[in-house]
Amino acid sequence: MKCAWTFLFLLSGQLWATPTLVIYTQDLEPYHFIQDGRPGGMNYQLISQALDDEGIQYRMEKINWARAVVLVNKTPNTALLTLPRNIHRENQFKWVGPLVSSQPYFYRLRQRQDIDVRTLNDAIKLRIAVVRNGEWHQRLLALGMQEGELLYPVARISDTYSMVFMERVELIPGSDLTMPYMARDAGYDAEQLEPAMALPRRSTGNHLALNPDASDELVERLNKRVELLKAEGLIQQLKRQYALLVD
Repeated sequence: MKCAWTFLFLLSGQLWATPTLVIYTQDLEPYHFIQDGRPGGMNYQLISQALDDEGIQYRMEKINWARAVVLVNKTPNTALLTLPRNIHRENQFKWVGPLVSSQPYFYRLRQRQDIDVRTLNDAIKLRIAVVRNGEWHQRLLALGMQEGELLYPVARISDTYSMVFMERVELIPGSDLTMPYMARDAGYDAEQLEPAMALPRRSTGNHLALNPDASDELVERLNKRVELLKAEGLIQQLKRQYALLVD
């Protein structure tokens, strides 16, 4: 009888165990990345600490970003790290954050002083490479750009850098925090790029985006934990760790 009760107890624990949260990501240093099978980055460390503190099991997987956006929107117990939260995506996910973000720009080759853009209307007359299903893919489509004409969606951020350095496009989006890392990882010299124009912020910053069926209780717990960690100075610690001085 004792063995039977033990079996039932263990079975009950398995039935009530919280499913593992699968977090899809891409390499976007210094926010988040996976190197030699080990995840790292400022937003990864912030989110992983929150999940650990709340006793939530999770694992990280790096997959194609366009696929990840679709997958998380349709698959329970999944999330994206990170996604800018904006009005167009508000109801497609549930949100934890804001996390660490920075100022976005359109970048051009430093040698291309002929490229003069001061407004988005100027920019959309030029060739631009973006990550498919990323924030700027959606925003530029909404401004009327057509794929294959002037707008070139690609699978990886590194592909946008290759396209601008090969002069297949004039502009790529990036940020003052991520651009030097991404140029280096793509095999290019970041000093050869410069901001063409600052981009208006249409989002409330980077977030962990969860499947829309995620429980409100889970989202509330994680948001409270993230805010507590921020209040305790974790972001400032991470900035010092990554030798960054950003807002």
